[in-house]
Amino acid sequence: MKRLLLRLLPARAAAQITVIVIGSLVLANLVTIGALIVLLPSELKRLPTLPYVTELVAVARQVQVAPTPAARQIIVETALSANPRLSHLSPDARSTDRSLKKPDREMVSDLQRAFEGVAEVLVLDSTEGLGSPPPVGLRFSDGSGLAMAPAPMTPPPRGAAFIVYLVVMLGCLATLVGLLSLWAARAVASPLSRLAEAVDRFDPDRDDIGAPEQGPVEVKRLAGAFGSMAARIRRLVDDRTRMLAAVSHDLRTPITRLRLRAEDIPDDRLRRAILSDLALMERMVGGALSYLREGRASGTMAATDIPALLQTICDDFADLGHIVVFEGPMRASAWCDSDQMTRAVTNLVDNAIKFGGKVVVRLDDGDPVAIAIQVEDDGPGIAPDERDKVFEPFYRGDQARTLKEGGGFGLGLSIVRAIAEAHRGELTLAERPGGGLLARIAWPRRR
Repeated sequence: MKRLLLRLLPARAAAQITVIVIGSLVLANLVTIGALIVLLPSELKRLPTLPYVTELVAVARQVQVAPTPAARQIIVETALSANPRLSHLSPDARSTDRSLKKPDREMVSDLQRAFEGVAEVLVLDSTEGLGSPPPVGLRFSDGSGLAMAPAPMTPPPRGAAFIVYLVVMLGCLATLVGLLSLWAARAVASPLSRLAEAVDRFDPDRDDIGAPEQGPVEVKRLAGAFGSMAARIRRLVDDRTRMLAAVSHDLRTPITRLRLRAEDIPDDRLRRAILSDLALMERMVGGALSYLREGRASGTMAATDIPALLQTICDDFADLGHIVVFEGPMRASAWCDSDQMTRAVTNLVDNAIKFGGKVVVRLDDGDPVAIAIQVEDDGPGIAPDERDKVFEPFYRGDQARTLKEGGGFGLGLSIVRAIAEAHRGELTLAERPGGGLLARIAWPRRR
């Protein structure tokens, strides 16, 4: 039952709070109405009978203390003209023989004690029906008398009218409470939405965390905790980057010394093997430094002519004898760091050349919001279960496991993905139609 109710609730917090408040109030009112209908004593389900009896007693007291019959007559005529529910008691009027309800019996007993020896108390038959209070009359010792009828009662709605009344009442209540609850819920949920947006935008390289400390105390504490956590993450990333960069940089000095010492080795075969290993180590250190450097967010974003950038890259590879062609529009502009984007596309083309023959660099300019660069080759491609793994630093597929010359160190795609993410974009790998690999970098046109 609980799971069913949770499924019926809307997804947003403000809507959930509103539904819960409205549902609780409507349910509380229905329970109250049911309890009144079932448990309320029948004598309390009609209007009180006391007010009109009090008016009759007040007039009777005035008549009782009048000094002369003429004064009594004036009081009676004045009361009759002032109150249309007051009338002369008929000489042949008799008390009703029907059973009175408990409040009416108690009222008659009180009147009889109050007017004992002065007037006779009569409970008359009602012309409004059995459910309405009965008229009350007083016959004085001289034979005259007064009768007071109750005010006409408005009958409660019954049947279809009662259902319409109940629906309208609950509808008005739900509308009013719903509007107020929605306003209050939005005041609580809006800071949470803004905090969620700040979390989505979180970047360790940005100085501005952007978590608004607004709303209830709990939301403010959550925003403050997120800000502190973001600052710790940023310090951790900075410390890691500085440490790895320092280690990679410091390794260059002993590698250089070892290369100079290796030149003095008389054995030519051993000297070449050691120099080859040292060159491999230097390339690995250079790749690590590049990964750390390119993985940082760019601070030189500017409007760039993307076709010109891609055509330059293709021409550079063509000059080295590779088949690299550019396909796409000749004019298209987007915001990017031209140096980083050049490095990313160069890495993709370099990977494509290693495993394929012809490479096509294609520019997708059809989306007005985003722009994309595709690098396609006709090589063996990458298996679907390997495509996520190749983004990990130093990971190499089966075809590049050996550290042979030009084999790479598994940092190229990691660097490209870091550059794409620094541009608020992404790098995806897919199978090229007809065989081969299709690498795609997509990022927003504007910052």
